[in-house]
Amino acid sequence: MTFSYTPQEPEPRRGGAGQPQPQVPEVLVNGEPAAPMENPQRLSGRISPAGAHGRALIQDAPTQTLDAQVAPPPEVVNGNVILYRRPNFFVRTVYRPGQKQPPLRKPSGYTAKTPTVIPDQEKRIAFSETRMMPSVTVHTTKQTKAIPMPAWLEAVIVVLALAGTFVAHAYNMFNYPRYELDEGTYMSNAWAITQGMLSPYPYGYGHPPLAWIQIAAWIKLTGGLFTFGNAINSGRAFMLLYAVGSALLVYLIVRRLGGSRSAALLALAIFSFSPLSITYQVQVFLDNIATFWLLLAIYFLAISNSRLIYIVLAAIAFGISVLSKEVFLVALPAMIYGAWLHTTRFQRKFTLVAFIYIVMAICSVFVLLAILKGELFPYEWHLPGDTHPHVSMWDSLIGQVQRGEENGSLAQSLTAWEDDQLFLICSLAAPGFNLLYGLWNRRLLLYYMVLSLPPFRFFVKGWLRKTKESLPDVTVVRDRHFLLALLAIFFWLLLVRGGQVLSFYIIPLIPLVALNTAMALNTILGWLGKLVRFDVVRAVLLVIAIAAVVTYDIQDTGFRFYQHPTSAQNQALVWIRAHVPHNAFIVINSYLYLDLRVPGGVGVGDGAPYPHAEVYWNVAYDPELHSQALENNWDRIDYIVADSEMLLDIQTYGGQVGIGGMGIIYQALKNSVQLAEFRTNDHSLQIVVDVFQVNHKNSPQTVYQAPAAGSGALAQTDMTALPGGPSPGDHFGLADRQRAITS
Repeated sequence: MTFSYTPQEPEPRRGGAGQPQPQVPEVLVNGEPAAPMENPQRLSGRISPAGAHGRALIQDAPTQTLDAQVAPPPEVVNGNVILYRRPNFFVRTVYRPGQKQPPLRKPSGYTAKTPTVIPDQEKRIAFSETRMMPSVTVHTTKQTKAIPMPAWLEAVIVVLALAGTFVAHAYNMFNYPRYELDEGTYMSNAWAITQGMLSPYPYGYGHPPLAWIQIAAWIKLTGGLFTFGNAINSGRAFMLLYAVGSALLVYLIVRRLGGSRSAALLALAIFSFSPLSITYQVQVFLDNIATFWLLLAIYFLAISNSRLIYIVLAAIAFGISVLSKEVFLVALPAMIYGAWLHTTRFQRKFTLVAFIYIVMAICSVFVLLAILKGELFPYEWHLPGDTHPHVSMWDSLIGQVQRGEENGSLAQSLTAWEDDQLFLICSLAAPGFNLLYGLWNRRLLLYYMVLSLPPFRFFVKGWLRKTKESLPDVTVVRDRHFLLALLAIFFWLLLVRGGQVLSFYIIPLIPLVALNTAMALNTILGWLGKLVRFDVVRAVLLVIAIAAVVTYDIQDTGFRFYQHPTSAQNQALVWIRAHVPHNAFIVINSYLYLDLRVPGGVGVGDGAPYPHAEVYWNVAYDPELHSQALENNWDRIDYIVADSEMLLDIQTYGGQVGIGGMGIIYQALKNSVQLAEFRTNDHSLQIVVDVFQVNHKNSPQTVYQAPAAGSGALAQTDMTALPGGPSPGDHFGLADRQRAITS
């Protein structure tokens, strides 16, 4: 059945009194006029124009009373079927040739179709008023900068600043500062990794092994332990790369959070040229490695913009930081706040769960290592399956927590940090300012936290439900001061907690203080720029501050560029190579270990190594050495090579217990004569290295060669901790006993 009708002339858009009413179109049935229909809108089907005569065709399904005719093809424009056309309006759809829409049910011939349009829909569309959208002016002007700078010029400035960092840290780094016990410990552990062990002595869980695993990879990449001279020099070359990388991250973090190039350069200058940075950043400390990964995690958070991939990378980097040194776990609350701060409201729960889970999963590897080795809990507990004496992670952690101030206190460390008084002032003032400024900007967050407490939560929810309001999203405040302040404060709390505090514990605070100082000063000078309505003032003052900081630091650095305290330690190695028999039992400090035990070291040269050169802490407390190799007999020790710190430890702990523990070395020292002494300036003091030969009461005997200990060696239960001394099972966690350098 085919219906056609001829549309009338366009009717006026608005009806009313005196206006012509729309007429019903003439309908032709099979070419002849048909009777008027009461409701022509009930006709269903497809409407299409028919040529230039102004007629439209309405095609419907055949019925039992009307003859079907073939309708002309529909009008197609650019692949679209024109369903309805008026002079000022048309309706079209997507045209897909050959595609048939499946009906809801098969037609029976007696089924009436539902109208495709509601009643009077056609009239209302035809006579509706067309309205134009208001013109909107789009502002595309960019935010003006105080000092416009192209990207290539900024890159050149940053490269030059990093080159200055490299030179400041590399110059004289093999001569100053002196080699420390910790440096020898971590380099020995890294060498043990290349030999398939976690430590050359029984591993006591003093620190996670990931940091010296990274050093071991550096040793492999550079061709061995002695590529840069002695073993510790190779480690210091690796630390130089971490120092430059940390300087770059400091710049990028401030550049991202503060948006100011001059403030970012100020942070880089504070970090790179501080006397404390030049002193500690080149030494082989686990803190330097962990600090780099912490800064990388902060940078990933800063650039995340709620993108999950960067949040995941931040969690991985922070987990590596904790596995490099476990104390960095104190920054976890601040890092969780950073993840919360850099995610949108609807993603926050998922992001925080992902961040915390990844961090905990990575950190749990350390615990899993102890579980797999059966060394998580002490042997004294006699747990099921625990059948032999061994070290335990539990004992090591408890021993570290209980360490007192005998081996290093905050007061002694402050004496070592007095060389950089400006840094100490900034380390307190800048985080304090950022904390107060951040709390003021986050006062809505404090209100929200208070209202979320159980006493108030019920009433707040009822009030919000009644008023149909919601609490504001506090993350719209783009403030990062509170995050940086929290990071610095948590590490300060670690230092002021009481207990043992060594001078190099300041390492993670150096970049955090630089970040806080740059952000605080940029904010204060920004207020001044707004006051004078000229933002260039802020940038100029920051550049002046950079020049003042660099000048001050260079003046205070001074002696670090020309003193060479390591020369006395190297001279002792050369003397041993020339005068000490290779089968002698030598008690040494850890920084001499690799150069005497590994072929090619400074103390070995082209000759044979010294297989019985042992670190004094392990001689005292490792039963494989003092019980098996020495048979608890001081007369089996041949030589003692000791500096002032080592002599202090021997006299302090050896005189208290007689022959046990450090007493075996103390008795040997009392029955020895001094053969050589090496002395050089070290800051305002002098470093002295003495070589003692033990006078034997009996004829020398062949020293028992203990089996290779490694990470799986057994330890007996007689490793009792002395007051203020090492904890049970903490063999090479004893490296933390470094003394503070006094001025």
